[in-house]
Amino acid sequence: MKVYAGPPAAARQYLEADRGRADDYYLTEGTGLARRFTARDGRVEELAALTGETYETWVAGRDPDTGTARGRLRTDERAVRFVEVVVNGPKSWSLAAAVHPDIADAYDAAQDRAATEIIGWLSGHATTRVGPRGGQVQVPVERLEAVTVRHHTSRAGDPHRHLHLQVNARVFAAGQWRGLHTVGVRDLLAAINGIGHAAVACDPGFRAALAAHGCTLDGTGEIRQLAEYVGAFSARAAQIGRHRERYEQEWTAAHPGQIPGPALRRA
Repeated sequence: MKVYAGPPAAARQYLEADRGRADDYYLTEGTGLARRFTARDGRVEELAALTGETYETWVAGRDPDTGTARGRLRTDERAVRFVEVVVNGPKSWSLAAAVHPDIADAYDAAQDRAATEIIGWLSGHATTRVGPRGGQVQVPVERLEAVTVRHHTSRAGDPHRHLHLQVNARVFAAGQWRGLHTVGVRDLLAAINGIGHAAVACDPGFRAALAAHGCTLDGTGEIRQLAEYVGAFSARAAQIGRHRERYEQEWTAAHPGQIPGPALRRA
């Protein structure tokens, strides 16, 4: 999960950089930079798509249609703009989508439905804070907005179909726009990831498209028929592995006789 704090323009640059040059991108497809959704009490409604400029307005905490500020906005560098999770799946799913257009369509549709499930669930569980400093209480969010941006590749250009799902930090509750309680959303990460993965893995259309091409899943969710090719199409994973090996060698040289533990390896 990413909690983004910074300039709206930098948020757009971050999105545009998180895919390979050969990626099909919403802006070039004529459907806008991002799909925009609003949710109340678990009910999700799609609004007009955002272009690059209106996306930046949305990130800034303003109504993208009117430019009106949503409550009292912070303008410093620590102002939180949105909370982001990525909706994706095992690498072999992206490989299958790269080979078979019908699997690609079904996979994209399944990710869209998963994103909608997450947005709706969050609208019923996210909170904000009301009251004076030192006396604030948590109250349920009455309305929140989110956007999704689809990428088909990783930054290294590998097949990697995924959705960036961003929940705006400005939410409506108790009669006005307020700040999303981001710590509370972070505490919900396990549920969010579980909903996203299950919604795609159990999607009837996606499973039918896989079955039509003889694709079956193993216990980890990878497609058995493509599992052996995952490593060859994971340039970023290979790069991370090379860096980890180098860091471990440097650390071991600086700490003779010691063995790095699990936490240090993850870091």
